[in-house]
Amino acid sequence: MSDDTVILLGEILAQGGWTMVPLYACSIVALAVFLRKLMEYRAVHLSDLSWYEGALKLIRQGRFGAVNEACNQHTHPAIPVVCAMAQALKERPDLVQSEAQRVASLELQKLEKNLALLSFIAQIAPLLGLLGTVLGMVDMFIGLQGSGNASINLAELSSGIWKALVTTAAGLTIAVPALAAHGYLTSRLDDVRLQLSDIIQCVLYAAPRSETKTEGANEI
Repeated sequence: MSDDTVILLGEILAQGGWTMVPLYACSIVALAVFLRKLMEYRAVHLSDLSWYEGALKLIRQGRFGAVNEACNQHTHPAIPVVCAMAQALKERPDLVQSEAQRVASLELQKLEKNLALLSFIAQIAPLLGLLGTVLGMVDMFIGLQGSGNASINLAELSSGIWKALVTTAAGLTIAVPALAAHGYLTSRLDDVRLQLSDIIQCVLYAAPRSETKTEGANEI
């Protein structure tokens, strides 16, 4: 992108008026939230299940105390769930499933944090843009009325209209990527939710029968 193009874009955005300020803020917050969540998801290595078979083997053998030590080098959100289940199998076998659901819910809440903010920005940005357009049109027509000219200057009219539409375009430009980012992160979260549910059922199946009692299957 050339310097002239950057200057022209900056001049166009400057015509949006004060309503561009909250739109700038929305774009910065949306980008910050998306990048942070992306880094969080990558940090927990959602696709790394190298610890899983070893943990299941220990649970089948009834070595519940060794599960935490076997998994402590990994960061997958299912690990606290499996460790909590192993501890419950050791101390309170009748509460294994409820403990698994409690810890899984906490882990999902961590991954879900701030996703609602992305959704909110995707909804509010077009409305802020529309507000800027409406205010710009009102200001333009007030100016035309005050000029006292019997004939309408088409150049002046068209200039006022495109300046007013700048904020709508900016709002949509922010909302579309924000909505796409929210959809992508939500799909990743849904994958983790299904993965946690599957892991919980596998651990319950692998546990020695004498250690488990059916509490009724509930969804995470």
